[in-house]
Amino acid sequence: MTDTPKFDSHEKEKQLKAESESWDTTVVHEAREGDIPLIDLAEYFNTGARSALAAVASQLKAACEETGFFSITGHGVSADLLDAAFSQTRQFHTQSLDDKQAILMDRADWPVGGIGYLPLKNRKLPARDTGNVNEAFIIKNDNVIGMDDNQWPSASLLPEFRTTVEAYALSVKQLALRMLPIYAVALDMPEDFFTDGFDLPLFRLRMTHYPPVESGGEEFGIAPHVDTSFCTILAQDQPGLSIFSERRQCWVSAPAIKNAFIVNSGELLKQWTNDRFISVKHFANNNTGKTSRYSIPFFFNANPTYKMTCVPSCCGPDNPPKYPPISYAESQGVVQGE
Repeated sequence: MTDTPKFDSHEKEKQLKAESESWDTTVVHEAREGDIPLIDLAEYFNTGARSALAAVASQLKAACEETGFFSITGHGVSADLLDAAFSQTRQFHTQSLDDKQAILMDRADWPVGGIGYLPLKNRKLPARDTGNVNEAFIIKNDNVIGMDDNQWPSASLLPEFRTTVEAYALSVKQLALRMLPIYAVALDMPEDFFTDGFDLPLFRLRMTHYPPVESGGEEFGIAPHVDTSFCTILAQDQPGLSIFSERRQCWVSAPAIKNAFIVNSGELLKQWTNDRFISVKHFANNNTGKTSRYSIPFFFNANPTYKMTCVPSCCGPDNPPKYPPISYAESQGVVQGE
């Protein structure tokens, strides 16, 4: 029997960074019908019927094996709540720099890292040598970090901000949890296969502002990368996301569909499925002209301490596991709570 390779989180990050820097992103095509499949979850969510589950699982399976990105409608997150989340995102980013810097990410006097205000031209998330032309507000929640552990802007400045953001985050978390049986059936596993791994899931919510830039610029809103998540559930108010189409072998621009989310699989799910599901290359550009763009990605992961062992349907005698059993925290090379 072949030994499962050891996993080195630092080497993995170096590999992903080197790969992303080798991608040619100079030409982006308009998406064609089918480039980003559209999955309507309404019948399954409304009825719970096994036939409806089988139908959406079949669509998700094809999307995750062939494209890695898909759009969802009928998801149950209210349009009013989605609009409110975007409204609060815009209001946050209109605050003075001093007010935003008061909750700066990774400041020495705040005990939890990776949350708060991420300034313009940051070199994090993803880590790159040149600054990303965006600014963001980020919260996270997991088995040890709760909403009170996050940094929040002053209620005197934004009285409805925290209430709206928490409501939105919890609504999208419920959506992600309701999608787990679809992923399980898509992988030919029992509906509850992922339940134990997501008893206390880790999620990050990022409320991002992409300022307008001059045309012809070479800087990215978000540098080319693949997500490290199980899946990412993205709301965007305007087009700007570009993904690499494995079918067409070219970059395509993802459309913004009103009240729909774009979902993609990440490295966690790719490794959990022994590379059966795709982790898709993508990046974001800023709009040219005078209009800012806003997006709200929700990064969804298993409980940080849960050991993920290769999905049984994704390995066998002729296809041994490529990755060792590993938790999300171990895969990121972080200590719980960082």
